[in-house]
Amino acid sequence: MCQSIVLSTNGTTTVSYCQQCKNCYIWHQAFLLTFDPEQYRCFWETIKAKMGGEEYFRFPDGIARIVLNTPVREIVFTFKHEEWIDFTKSMNEGYYMRQIHEMIHPN
Repeated sequence: MCQSIVLSTNGTTTVSYCQQCKNCYIWHQAFLLTFDPEQYRCFWETIKAKMGGEEYFRFPDGIARIVLNTPVREIVFTFKHEEWIDFTKSMNEGYYMRQIHEMIHPN
């Protein structure tokens, strides 16, 4: 695992970045996602497109959650409302903070 800097933390979501390998990491509770810069941009665009039009589904435990499909049909992420807000806020802040970091530290 790379030595990364934290770009954003909100609730249980943290976005970090490794300046050497340029990977972005999204830490959220029990999962860790790793993206190169282009993958992160594509993932962020997918998240942004979903914002404002979220659909919540009631799960068997009675809690409503948003469902985020992935390219792998068998892997689906779910978020309670508060988790989704934290997740999208961290993604947004992380996206822009990485750009600022790269302007300050061009390599």
